[in-house]
Amino acid sequence: MRVLRFAFCLPLVLGCSDELLNGGNGSGGDFAVSVSGGTQPDYSWSSGPALSVDVVRTSNQTVVVWRVADTTNRDIRSPVRQGVVPSGALELAALERVLTVGVQYRVTIRLADGRTAYQDFRP
Repeated sequence: MRVLRFAFCLPLVLGCSDELLNGGNGSGGDFAVSVSGGTQPDYSWSSGPALSVDVVRTSNQTVVVWRVADTTNRDIRSPVRQGVVPSGALELAALERVLTVGVQYRVTIRLADGRTAYQDFRP
């Protein structure tokens, strides 16, 4: 019976993987954000210092899984590595310092001058 469950679940897992591979990535905002690979990617932008970096799962964007913010100098410099708090910043959310492979996330960068941009990605 255990073999049947595995055989039955295998197509479902492959179906999910195909959906993840073919799902579109979204991006938008006032400037470009790039995301490196892996479960602790680097988030990069070239538009000036950031006020905050927020990461959410796109399936539940109301829960921030990782957030850093600079409330004093407004001076978070690119790049920022997932789960690593930049010098002078505060970690305000730490549910996932290391991300989950195959889950779609969105990183949002808020600059000190008020501009905002985001990039969807999957580690």
